Amino acid sequence: MATCAASIASRTPRATRSRGVGTARANARASWTTARAIADVDEGSFDAEVLRADAPVLVDFWASWCGPCKLIGKIVEKADKEYDGAIKVVKVECDGNPALVEKYSVYGLPTLIMFKDGVEVKGSKNEGAISYDKLKTWVHTHSGVAIP
Repeated sequence: MATCAASIASRTPRATRSRGVGTARANARASWTTARAIADVDEGSFDAEVLRADAPVLVDFWASWCGPCKLIGKIVEKADKEYDGAIKVVKVECDGNPALVEKYSVYGLPTLIMFKDGVEVKGSKNEGAISYDKLKTWVHTHSGVAIP
């Protein structure tokens, strides 16, 4: 029974778990948010998801063992939400997609590359983690999309 309660508590908004006076008010303020999932693309889906996309595409090359990749992953997720479809954001896991790593000369992780109109934007490759503000400037510079 304790396992079940712990499981439910971990999926319940913090405000709902409040104790004491004001719980009803806190419950009324609690909200669920649904995050858009960033597509994981591989060698089989890269052409359709990236090269034939209607919008500019930010591709995040990453690996599960890469610490800076986890940091930039959160920043990329934030950008995906804020740009709200003005750009498309996808992730490529490098260990499982060596042909893409070789084709796009990914030598360091994380690597971000912008694609527009089916081709890699010249000079857009960024290796290493960057701040959110620098990412927004990078997106604007290489996609032409306004900074939100």
